Amino acid sequence: MSRHFGINAGKQRSGWIGCLILFTFVSVVVRLFWLQIISGEELAKRAMQQTAGDEKIYSPRGSILDRNGEELAVSIMSKSLYVDPKEMDDNPEMWPRGQKPQRDPRRLAADLLAPVLKIKADELYSDFNSGGRFLWIKRAMEPAEADAVRQIIKDNKFSGLHFLEESKRYYTKNTMAAHVLGFVGIDDNGLSGIEWALDSIIKGAETHRSEILDALGRKIGESGFNSAAPPQMPTVYLTIDSKMQYVLEKGLDDAIAKTHAKSAAVILMDPHTGEILGMASRPTFDPNKFSEFPADSLTNRAISIIYEPGSVFKPIVGCAGLTEHLVTPDTPFYDAGAFNVADRTIRNWDSGALGAITFTDIIKFSVNTGMADLGMRLGAQRLTDYTKKFGFGTATGIELPGEEDGILYDPDEMRLPDIATMGIGQGIAVSPLQMLRAICAIANGGELVKPYIVQKVVTPDGKVLVEGKKQVVRRVITEDVAEQMRSMMEQVVSDGGGKTARIQGYRIAGKTGTAEKLSEHGGYAAGLYIASFVGFVPSDNPQYAMLIMLDSPQGVFYGSQVSAPVFRDTLQQILAAQGIQPSNATGLPSLDTLKKPENYKAIEKLPQMQIMPDGKAKIPNFAGLNFKQVAELIQQGRLVLIPYGSGIAKKQSVPPGTILAPDSVVEVWFE
Repeated sequence: MSRHFGINAGKQRSGWIGCLILFTFVSVVVRLFWLQIISGEELAKRAMQQTAGDEKIYSPRGSILDRNGEELAVSIMSKSLYVDPKEMDDNPEMWPRGQKPQRDPRRLAADLLAPVLKIKADELYSDFNSGGRFLWIKRAMEPAEADAVRQIIKDNKFSGLHFLEESKRYYTKNTMAAHVLGFVGIDDNGLSGIEWALDSIIKGAETHRSEILDALGRKIGESGFNSAAPPQMPTVYLTIDSKMQYVLEKGLDDAIAKTHAKSAAVILMDPHTGEILGMASRPTFDPNKFSEFPADSLTNRAISIIYEPGSVFKPIVGCAGLTEHLVTPDTPFYDAGAFNVADRTIRNWDSGALGAITFTDIIKFSVNTGMADLGMRLGAQRLTDYTKKFGFGTATGIELPGEEDGILYDPDEMRLPDIATMGIGQGIAVSPLQMLRAICAIANGGELVKPYIVQKVVTPDGKVLVEGKKQVVRRVITEDVAEQMRSMMEQVVSDGGGKTARIQGYRIAGKTGTAEKLSEHGGYAAGLYIASFVGFVPSDNPQYAMLIMLDSPQGVFYGSQVSAPVFRDTLQQILAAQGIQPSNATGLPSLDTLKKPENYKAIEKLPQMQIMPDGKAKIPNFAGLNFKQVAELIQQGRLVLIPYGSGIAKKQSVPPGTILAPDSVVEVWFE
C-alpha cells in the first residue's frame, strides 16, 4: 500500500515538475515572441534611448574666394558655451567618499569664469540661477578662450556647463570688399552682401548623430554612430580680383583724404561681359566686427544710393540723338551761353559761351546749352524711352541686396523745362552701377549687359551649382552709333574737360560730371555737389570700364578735378599689372624698338628684379626707366605699383636692395 502510494506520489511529483518545466518553456517562448516580434521595434527604440545620446553637428559655412582663388571669407568651427542651471548642483558621485566640498558652485563658477569670458561675475551668477534648462553664456569663442574655460570646468568639476560647436566667420582682408562680402550674424545667418544673397547655399548645415554612452553618460569610443562627419558646404568664387580691388580702394581712400568727401563709390567692370572686377564704397566697415560701426557705413553706395548724374549722362542723350538722326558728330550748333525754355534759363557750367561749334564739341566740352537743345528735339517720350532702354529706372539684377531702381519722369507729366534739364542729366536719379552699365553699352558696341559678381558656386566634389555668364539684356544702339560716341568721348579726355584722366600711351574715353546735390528738404543743397567720372580703356579695344563718384567734396568739386585723377591713377596701375599694351608709343618705347640691334646694349643694362628662394623680391634702382619698364619689373616681383606723374622714373619709396614680400606696395615718381 505504502509502496504504491510512494510510487504514485513520485509519479505525481514528476508530472508536476514536467508541467512546470513545460509551462516555463512555453512562457519563455511566448515572452521571446512578444519581445522580438510584437514589441521588438519599440523596445529597440527604448534601448537606444537608454544607451545613446543625440548630438548636433554643425558644418562650417562655405568659403568665399576671389576670381583667382584667394580667400576673402572663411569659417572655422568654434566653441559656444551654454549652461543648464538645474545641473549646476554638485553631484556627490563626482567626488571620493566624504570629500565633496562645501561650496556654492554657481558663485564659484561665476567668479572664476568672469575674467576669462570678460563678463561681470554678478551677471554670470544671475544667469546660473535663472532656473531654466538652457541659456547661452558666450558664443563663437576664440580657441584660447574656450581652452581656458574648459580647464576651469575640469579643474573644479563644475556641472551644467557645456560646449556646442558653431561656425565662426573670418574675413581675411578686414575691410576690403566689405560691402560686397557682407557679414553674418551670431547664428551663421547672412545679413548683408553675398553672405545674404547666397545664405541658403553656403550656410553651415546642422545635422544630428547618435552617440553610444556608458551608464555615466560618457562616450564609448568612436563607434559607427559617433564617427559621422558633418557635410562640407559649397565654395563661392566671385568675379572680384583682389589685387584690383586693393588698388581701387586705396585710390578711393586717397581721394577722400584729399577732398574730405562725405562718401564715395567706385566700380570696375568688364564692359563686354558684365563681370564686376572691383566695387567699393565709403565709409566702410570691418565685417569681422560690423556691430562696432555706424549703420551709415554699412550701405553699399555703388548700388544702394541714387543721385542726379549730371554731365556723365550726356553720352546717353547723345546716343539717342545720333540714333534718331537728329544730330551727327559734325552737326553745327551755336552756343550763346544760355538756353531759354519756358520760365527757365539753362547756362553752361562755367557761364561761358563758345559760339559756333559742332555736336562733338558739345560732348567734348560738356556744353549744357547744346544738350538742353537736343533734349527738346527728342521730346519727353523719346528721351524717356531711350533712358529706359539703357537700363535706367529698374535695378540691374546684380546678386547683391539693396539695389535701387532709380527715379524717372513720367513723360506725360513732364513740363518743357523738365525735358531740357533731363538732357543735361538733371531731374532723374540713377545708381552708380546703372550709370556704369549704360556707358559699357557704348564701350562694347551697343549691348546692354547684366552685371554679375558671382563667378561660380562649386560643391566639394566639383559640381558647379551656380555659374555667372554674360547676359545681353538687349541691344540699345548700333555699332556705328557706339563708335561715333566712343570717338567723341575719347576727345573729352584728349582735348576736352577730362584731360586729367589721361594715361600716357593709352587711348581713353570718358566723361566728367558735376551735379548739384539734392536737398532732403526739396530742391538743391547750396554748395554741395556730386563729382564723378566714368570711362573705359583702351577706347579702341575696351578692357575696363570704371566709374568713380565722390559725394560732397570740399574745396574743388568738379569731376575733372577730383574724380578723373582717381580714374587715371588706379587704371594706370591695373593696365601695367595686367600687361595691357599702350595704344601708341608716345613717350613709351615699343618692344620692337627695344629689340633693334642698336638698342641691345641698352637692354642689357636694364636692372633686374631678383627673386629670392622664398618668393620675395629684391628691389632694383628704377631711376632712368620709363613707366613700362618699371611696371614690367614690378609685375615680375608680384608687387603693387603706385605711380605718380609720367615720363622717366626719378624717385622710389623703397630703397634699392630692399627685399619685399609679394603684394607689397612700391611708389615710384616719374617726371
